[in-house]
Amino acid sequence: MNWSKLLYTLIIVLLYVPMVFVGANVFFPEYTGTDSYYHGTEDCYLKYPSPAPEKTLAAEQSIAITEKQAQCQKDFYANQQKWEQEKLVYEGTKYVFITLFNLLILVIAVFLPFLKDSVALGLFLGSVFATFGATIRYFDTRSKIGFVLLVITFIVVIFFINRKKEAFWK
Repeated sequence: MNWSKLLYTLIIVLLYVPMVFVGANVFFPEYTGTDSYYHGTEDCYLKYPSPAPEKTLAAEQSIAITEKQAQCQKDFYANQQKWEQEKLVYEGTKYVFITLFNLLILVIAVFLPFLKDSVALGLFLGSVFATFGATIRYFDTRSKIGFVLLVITFIVVIFFINRKKEAFWK
């Protein structure tokens, strides 16, 4: 076994995978970092506070405050659901981008004959790991285009393994 080939392959894999995910966040910056979860714009219990224990309100006032809090919470959850749905659509697009990019790199690794074996193997493994990571990360997007790209990636991986297996085991 040639250890330098293995080292070069490992270096390519270790740089390729984070490069793909950082690139995806650069080109698709929404819903990342502190914006990756829903921030409600109002706190219903601060907006419609219950009175202090020493103050007594009429039953109608107390019921009115409770109803306002309940309506505020209902609006909050409706806005949160809308935001979550928009995020899933956006992340589906990000998943398609990542999968398409990895598929392109995989095809390059298969069909460019002048690539050294260690480089081709590094690109192959990097694209496989990045696609796997993206599939796990964006599993809930239920992207149909992403699924088709994943199936095509699987077929290209099988082709790659059959075509290049002798080069990697010598």
